[in-house]
Amino acid sequence: MSPIPWKNKSAESQESRLWPLANFRSEMNQLFDSYLREPFGSLSDTVNSWGRWAPSLDVSENDREVTVRAEIPGVDPNQIDITVTGDRLTISGEKKEMLENKDREIHHRETRYGSFSRTLQLPAGVDAQKVSADYTNGVLTVTLQKTPSAKAKKIPIKTNSETA
Repeated sequence: MSPIPWKNKSAESQESRLWPLANFRSEMNQLFDSYLREPFGSLSDTVNSWGRWAPSLDVSENDREVTVRAEIPGVDPNQIDITVTGDRLTISGEKKEMLENKDREIHHRETRYGSFSRTLQLPAGVDAQKVSADYTNGVLTVTLQKTPSAKAKKIPIKTNSETA
């Protein structure tokens, strides 16, 4: 059963001939229908063009390090590969499908399974030799240390003070 209200499509097409803003109304209906189907946003941001899923990433930095957090619940940490090549970080792996009961008929499924890969460009000055990773409660945290030359340096401003 779908939580999306049923609409009479033939009535919509008749309405579009009678009312000039009917196309706009139809587009708004589609927008709200898609929101009801996916209330937390489109899955297209976590599904690549081949239909495979990819984990969501958060990237932050301070003057000492860059931190990348990936939400990968249900993935065995031994099935995750992390590589740094030049200025790119790649997180890849596989989430295996776990069927509890094969005799059940599935009515709705949003859980994604299969292999995944995310690659992102790192900011300049990351030391590829100083990388650590931690996996806790389904969240992978990759910490990349910055090189000493990449750390922010405060530059003092000189002023000319003239006395009259």
